[in-house]
Amino acid sequence: MDAHLTDPLAAQSWMVSERKKRGWSTTKLAEIARAIARREGSEMKLTQQTVSGYENVEPKRLPEWMRYVRMAFEEGEPQQDADTQPRDELIYIRQLDLRYALGPGSVIEHAPSATLVPFNLGFIQGISRSPTERLFMATGFGDSMEPVLLRHDMVLIDANETTLDLGDTLWAFEYAGSGLIKRLRAVMRNGKRMLLILSANPDYPPEEADPADVRIIGKVVWIARKM
Repeated sequence: MDAHLTDPLAAQSWMVSERKKRGWSTTKLAEIARAIARREGSEMKLTQQTVSGYENVEPKRLPEWMRYVRMAFEEGEPQQDADTQPRDELIYIRQLDLRYALGPGSVIEHAPSATLVPFNLGFIQGISRSPTERLFMATGFGDSMEPVLLRHDMVLIDANETTLDLGDTLWAFEYAGSGLIKRLRAVMRNGKRMLLILSANPDYPPEEADPADVRIIGKVVWIARKM
């Protein structure tokens, strides 16, 4: 994978180089990338100050708007007064190193690293209509959700989906300082609503949790598996 998709410093250098190669100001780059973001269904407000600020500091992480900058360089400056049509080509979704646990659990890092993974826009829209910055990929590890999820599966999580439903749904959530991907089910216990945390592997018994202690991050909407 290209370094500018994974390394913040490389991304900064690449963005400055590509911008200057085209003779664009930071204002023009922000305008074009913002128009693309709006076209892709995002409400992200990218400004000239944001672009300039990123160019003039030592970045610690890739910003979410970098995917639209990459698309701006790929597409070039739009023709004046031309209608911008949604394209059924590439979008970029974050792959976050959240260290979600599929076993006993592990602490979620406060500043997770991110790479950008290219996807076909039409494919993603067939899975979710949420803005792309509300979607992210994560890797699971452990065996508590086998055979539903395997140790090296990749999951696509929709952070717009946080309301529990009655389906056979997998949820990404934080509980007791750990990140988990499991099933959740609401139950009543002595007149109080509780959540059952359910594993697929019978070796892991269900846990009960107070809903106030569970922060739902999003719904798992797609699973990728190496064969």
